[in-house]
Amino acid sequence: MKRILLICLALTFVAFARPSLQLDKDRIEAGKTFGLQLVYPLNELPENRDNLSIETQNGFTFMGLDSTDQVIRPDIEDMFNSFFGGGRSRGGYKARIYTFKLRAPKKTGRIGIGQIFIDIDGQKRVIANDIPINIQRAFADDALAVSLTASKKTVYEGEQFFVTLGLHTFEHFEGGLQATDMNTGDDFIVHRSDLSNLKFEPVENARREMQASAKFAWLSPTKSGNLQIPPFKFKYTKRGEPKIVEENKQMGGMSFHSQSIRQESIEAEAQSPTINISVKPLPEEGKPANFSGMVGSYSFNADFDRTNLKVGEALTLSVEIKGDGTPGTLTDPKFPDFSDFRSVPPENNISKKIVGNKVITSKSIKVFLYPKKKGEFTVPEISYSWFNPTKRKYETATAGPWTIIVEKGEAAPEAVFQSPAAVAGPPSVQKKEIESLGSDIRFIHKVSGTGNTAPYKSIWYWVALLGALPFYFIVTWAIRKRRKHNSDSALVRKGKANKMLRERFASAREALHKGDAKALYAALENGLIDYLSDCTNLEFKGMTRPQMKEELAKLGVKEETIASIDSWLEKCAFARFAPVDPSADEQKKMLADVEKLCGELGKLK
Repeated sequence: MKRILLICLALTFVAFARPSLQLDKDRIEAGKTFGLQLVYPLNELPENRDNLSIETQNGFTFMGLDSTDQVIRPDIEDMFNSFFGGGRSRGGYKARIYTFKLRAPKKTGRIGIGQIFIDIDGQKRVIANDIPINIQRAFADDALAVSLTASKKTVYEGEQFFVTLGLHTFEHFEGGLQATDMNTGDDFIVHRSDLSNLKFEPVENARREMQASAKFAWLSPTKSGNLQIPPFKFKYTKRGEPKIVEENKQMGGMSFHSQSIRQESIEAEAQSPTINISVKPLPEEGKPANFSGMVGSYSFNADFDRTNLKVGEALTLSVEIKGDGTPGTLTDPKFPDFSDFRSVPPENNISKKIVGNKVITSKSIKVFLYPKKKGEFTVPEISYSWFNPTKRKYETATAGPWTIIVEKGEAAPEAVFQSPAAVAGPPSVQKKEIESLGSDIRFIHKVSGTGNTAPYKSIWYWVALLGALPFYFIVTWAIRKRRKHNSDSALVRKGKANKMLRERFASAREALHKGDAKALYAALENGLIDYLSDCTNLEFKGMTRPQMKEELAKLGVKEETIASIDSWLEKCAFARFAPVDPSADEQKKMLADVEKLCGELGKLK
């Protein structure tokens, strides 16, 4: 009964046998050769056929064609034997196997090979159409692909552009991703993103692959010419190539030989290609005399809070500038002569934020003016010029002029001392009244018999007087020194440097306690830069690395100290903007090292 059933199943399989396609390998790797096999039953093969051909697409390359005849045994026989425990059947059918030797393209994913044709009576007939197969990354190739794409390859000096960081992981990627070098070079002013929106998602038609991309930084070149953004480098762990491991074992006097395939985890590195940026100098034609140096699209506005006031009152000039040029940098306009007014140092507030695809920098300036005298004064117009790279021309915005009317204010308090006659006093005392009072004022009469002497005749009077004089001079000197210190903003800033540093490190320790690595490294980076600024009274924010090194060298800082500062700032930036978080021990070590470095920088004050 069993043999009859098996024969029926085999005959059924042969009766319904049709041409089919199969691959000669379980894994097709990008750039490697493989065989696409067309299994054609001989009883279905046309007798008047001429030849067989394939039309490849999507980067597949045809290398050759082989054919052989074989007996195809149905899998249903094995299923029957495994169920009934019987022997093998000799059922099957004869087929011709055509093997198309192909080379896979370099890209990965589910990709269509093309069409297979057969010539019958001089006419092409399609046997298979749009044959999709999964192309996978070779184990010998990188498991991580890093890309860095610039929004513009040609810009003007000072013009803003951005770069997008892309990461693509393949199926043999195992993790351990860490940035080792994300330096954009010394020829750009950079605003970096924290990459919070860098999220990995599956690649379409390649479920085992992941990809992520995000805008990494906005740059502005500091000079013209052919500049380069160096490669970004990452290290990671991947699964290595399969290796055949042979083992010989002795058991009970018998020798056993076995083979197994093993794949070990290995460390690897990947990097992005170098980006070449062509930077054009600004044109000289049409450049305004008061050109600000800014390149981009800007808005400018200036106005006084009032135009009528009295002597002694304040007048405020408010200036607002906003643009998408060099990130974090805005130059001041050229102000007119305010010689008719007494002024104090202006207040400046600068900020930047990402809006769409650009970093917008805003600056607010407040100038406080006090008129010296009454009258009518004219403040000339204030203009601001920039170069617009989109329109390829210079633009200028103007505000003013203004007419300021100053009226006489109230009399100064010291004026009353210049007119004694106007000062009210007690009524005058007549001579007769003095004579009458002279005999009645007892407290000025000499009192005898008390033993009192004049104070200056006492030795203790002179001791107290002479002892008070040094104290008076010490207090006077301390007050004058304090006033001088407070009037010098640089000294005040240096005096508060250590206090401000302790507050910044307190914020860093709090971020470390919370496990917020991004906040920790932001606090360390900003704390180190602010501490340098406080100690030297120089604004290092917005400077390029070469400018920082140059300014520190002018202050007499040793080369190894400058190199250490630059190295730690770069490490903080890497840890802050890398798409992975360092370990807790690495964060603690970074905090301790930066604290030690700031302690060594105390001699700059």
